[in-house]
Amino acid sequence: MELRPARGGERDEVLDLLALWYGDRDFFDRYNRHDPGFRDELCLVASDAGRIIATAQIFQRIVNLRGARVPLGGIGSVFTRESCRSRGLGSALMRFGITTMEREGFEVSLLFAERLDFYARFGWRPVTRQFTALADTPAMRTSAEFRLARFDEARDQKEVAALHRGYSGRFDACALRDEAGWRGNLRYAGNPGEYFVVCRGLDGTLGAYVRAMTFHGFPMIMEYGYAAGAADAMLALVRHIGEAASGAAPSLVLSDGERDTSPLRNSASPPAPALLVTHSAHDPALEEQMREAGAFPMHHPDNFFMWRVVAPRKLAKRLGLAGDETEEALFEMLQAPGALYWTADRF
Repeated sequence: MELRPARGGERDEVLDLLALWYGDRDFFDRYNRHDPGFRDELCLVASDAGRIIATAQIFQRIVNLRGARVPLGGIGSVFTRESCRSRGLGSALMRFGITTMEREGFEVSLLFAERLDFYARFGWRPVTRQFTALADTPAMRTSAEFRLARFDEARDQKEVAALHRGYSGRFDACALRDEAGWRGNLRYAGNPGEYFVVCRGLDGTLGAYVRAMTFHGFPMIMEYGYAAGAADAMLALVRHIGEAASGAAPSLVLSDGERDTSPLRNSASPPAPALLVTHSAHDPALEEQMREAGAFPMHHPDNFFMWRVVAPRKLAKRLGLAGDETEEALFEMLQAPGALYWTADRF
């Protein structure tokens, strides 16, 4: 049995293996084709007698920590062929992944997992983050002084990216995107089935945007952003998404006439209350405004979010820390109420 990076000609074989996981080969293929950080060197495989029997991938990201741009290696697509399990292949790939991340210059690592005890053996630690369930959003009191439209990449991308930098970029742990990162994210994160809407004032100024989809059966706002002083635009978008997910008549019709809300609900179903899931605990001022407008935010803890320090000395130098403080300082940042990692940046 051989542990090594995948070769360029083996991408289809790796995808065929991952397709055995839950039958969605296209999900993994979108990352292969569109994630600008995808490299064969970061796609790790276990090969036996010329056949790939297990794999794990390192996803290359940059995250904000104390205003610094920190290289992150995300661990995902960890899978072993069923007939080859109980041979320690997952453990071997994790050890290989750590040495690969060290060699490639990553300083922190993130993964999403239910097998917490397994990944804890290799140094990852769970971090409790808060999801928010929003009730009664279609009944929110919001302003009508806005124009909503489905996102158009050619028209809206630069302004949306600027909102993302100004809003999300303030929070620790947020993934930062350059132009290539945005292009890739739009093609792998929510597709197929992303419902992306922008909100402009009557003067045409972009005030807010929201990206939503159905995630594990729930309508989810997987990312949003709004300009300083434009929380009312954000509230209008939250109400719109709540209406779309529940089937209620829209209070603000999209200016481009688009009425397809199928990414959030089955259009043949009768109107029904819908809980929106999102992240908003990092923004208590927005949550308070949603409450005042008539929505009901409820927090739900999630512990399947695990981080690891990969290069403590590099991270300490970057953040201006003493070496022995690095790990605890990182986890203090990640557990703080203002930490944020969008579902749109999952892998």
